Amino acid sequence: MEHSYSSATVPLSSSARGWVDRISSIFRNEIAVDIDHLPPVSVFEVPKTLSLQKPDAYTPQLIAMGPYHHLRPELYQMERYKLAAIKEISTPEQISNFQRIVINRLKEIDPSIRACYNKFMDYDQDTLAWIVAIDGCFFLHILHSYLVQDETTDRRLLDNTIVTADIMMLENQIPFVLLKEVRKSLQVSPKSNDQGEEDDIELISMLFQFCEAQSPVKFSIDKTNQVRYHRPLHLLDMMYHMIVNVPGCVVSGSLENSPIQLVPTFTEFRNSSTSSYSSSSTDNEDPDVAHNNLEALLDLVETIGPTRIQHVLRPVKVVSSIPWSTISGLYRKSDLGTGEQNSGHGEIAIPSVSHLWRYAKVQCKPFIGSIKEIKFVEEEDALYLPVMNLNASSEVITRNLVAYEAAMYNSTLEFARYVNLMNGIIDTAEDVKLLKQNGVIKGALTDGEIADQFNGMKRCYAGSDHKSNIEVAVEKVNKFYGKKLLVRTVRGLKKNLYASWKCLALVSTGALLVVLSLQTFCEFYQCHKLWNFHQES
Repeated sequence: MEHSYSSATVPLSSSARGWVDRISSIFRNEIAVDIDHLPPVSVFEVPKTLSLQKPDAYTPQLIAMGPYHHLRPELYQMERYKLAAIKEISTPEQISNFQRIVINRLKEIDPSIRACYNKFMDYDQDTLAWIVAIDGCFFLHILHSYLVQDETTDRRLLDNTIVTADIMMLENQIPFVLLKEVRKSLQVSPKSNDQGEEDDIELISMLFQFCEAQSPVKFSIDKTNQVRYHRPLHLLDMMYHMIVNVPGCVVSGSLENSPIQLVPTFTEFRNSSTSSYSSSSTDNEDPDVAHNNLEALLDLVETIGPTRIQHVLRPVKVVSSIPWSTISGLYRKSDLGTGEQNSGHGEIAIPSVSHLWRYAKVQCKPFIGSIKEIKFVEEEDALYLPVMNLNASSEVITRNLVAYEAAMYNSTLEFARYVNLMNGIIDTAEDVKLLKQNGVIKGALTDGEIADQFNGMKRCYAGSDHKSNIEVAVEKVNKFYGKKLLVRTVRGLKKNLYASWKCLALVSTGALLVVLSLQTFCEFYQCHKLWNFHQES
């Protein structure tokens, strides 16, 4: 007997029915929406390949802003602060009519809210409207506190680096269009077009104030001309464009959720499996690896071999104990800077700050402005870099700026190139110390903390047909550096020393094997008895 399994005979579960109802409702609502008038996607979910490397840099630790993290139970402790913030910026009448004047308005623009986020949000209109309203009001309170700081201002949140880092995270951004709607809903009376324009300018000024205070790279913009700049997509978008300084506006173009491409740092590559090294040519073999292998072999033979073998091995061990790693460290490719991009580990090929000064007397000089003004002036022996003011939240902000730039459509990755440059010239605390002495880096962080901060970041893939001013500066630095007599001498020594070291290691290993073979032969055939017999004869 045949059975029919039609959909009518299989009832939907309550959760499935709820999903169907929500999807059909969204579908009906969006049919009537003009797609051309929807805001661009501007808030992206950071890919797992990036967030897993350092989750704390992309996931809020204290404050959830927007639908991606608002309903995380571990962040509920800040809800009472958010509600208190609403009372600070609202009148009693507005609070009593909050549902009507704010929530209902946001429910009307539900398609526009969802269009700002690249991640599908399985929330109904009411839930999403409440999330945007509460977080939007809280963010407006934070911005107002930055704009008007007096004796009544509560600075506990303003001075909290965790709060600052959370607000600047890509997944925590509140789009400007939604922030404007929340702010407009709280107005007592409707505004004219001119008044609405003034409100936008005031909101942009508050965002600018926050960016200026927290940006890791100091930018210089005439505040009187801020009105010339278009409306940003959100706070992180404004900071990005102020640093990169796209002429004429601070608003990015259309965006899409393109993948973020990364390559490992030099430090991580060096500490990873040696299989990556072994795949390269023998000319690039690490002298440290060969030296360590030989030393381990000598120790093993000395331990398990006959006692008298120690006397034979002593000269060989003296040779192996020479600090070849320290000597060869003077001639690393990353230190000398060949001017070529090493695709193996992503380390930008430019000498460190200390090597630039020590071997070529090249000094890093500060300026306040866009990263597009980075340049190398050969006549002054100077590499001009923008001033950085680094604090405990700077790494989080920098990482999220890189992530946001990578998600932008048709981006030239200007900021990623800048981060790669700083990663390349900062290797140790000594490099940071020189940059501080020259005024390029400021802030309360120690030299070691800043060096670790840059060396711990992933090098971002910044390949493009477009050659930026940063790449031009790097090429000029490497060319100037390579002309120095001391550098050319060291490079020649490196080539000859490396070849000599390989021959020395081969000869030492061969001599060791011969001695071991002879020792084993004599032990087996009792050569000392034969030697004594010949002497007696």
